[in-house]
Amino acid sequence: MSNSYTHLTLQDRIIIAAGISNGSSKTAIADTIGKDKSTVGKEIRLHRFLKYKCRLPRECAAYKKCPSDRNCTPDCPDFVPFRCRRRDRTPGACNGCSRYSGCHFNKYWYNPQDAEKDYRSTLVDTRTGVNLTAAEAKEKAQIIKPLLDQGQSPYDILQAHPELDMSEKTLYTYIESGLFHEINGICSLDLRRQVSIWITKRDNFIQNLQNLSSNSWYFLIDGVKFNSTEEKW
Repeated sequence: MSNSYTHLTLQDRIIIAAGISNGSSKTAIADTIGKDKSTVGKEIRLHRFLKYKCRLPRECAAYKKCPSDRNCTPDCPDFVPFRCRRRDRTPGACNGCSRYSGCHFNKYWYNPQDAEKDYRSTLVDTRTGVNLTAAEAKEKAQIIKPLLDQGQSPYDILQAHPELDMSEKTLYTYIESGLFHEINGICSLDLRRQVSIWITKRDNFIQNLQNLSSNSWYFLIDGVKFNSTEEKW
């Protein structure tokens, strides 16, 4: 599969941050990581954060030579909106800007590690039917995984751990949708293992019935009458 159709990784985000610091365009950054420039633009726009808040009432480009002595009002006739190509267009953040220390306007910063955490949280929060944050999902998965490995069923786990605070159906939905797989490897195969254990117990039960020597009684399975000495089941 082409890299253009895969999600951004932490390494991609580190390269994006380096590109911003170097003053590279979105197109150049996108070519470096093999993505579309719109993907890079959206990534920066969604995950940059306000690092410095302008102390002026409004971001006015005329504040240094203000005719009104910087007495800002909403309807000031001398107001000139401040525009910064680097911050507002490309690359889209203030990392590495040579004017950063002397700038008095809003400053936006892009941090790849924070962007990755935000992405992971959003990935969990926006899954269909999922009402968990990334931290909550990780905490629950740490409780569930070892118990599934021990052969406990979701029902048993929830009965023993009410702090999980979910229904059996919800737990099955989370596991089958792959929610916990990205955290610690819990997948639907863990549920199939429970089915295998149940089938083994059922077969042992039937075998014990077959070993009974008495011919004087019958039993029912799903409404069908069987003799205890019959060999076919």
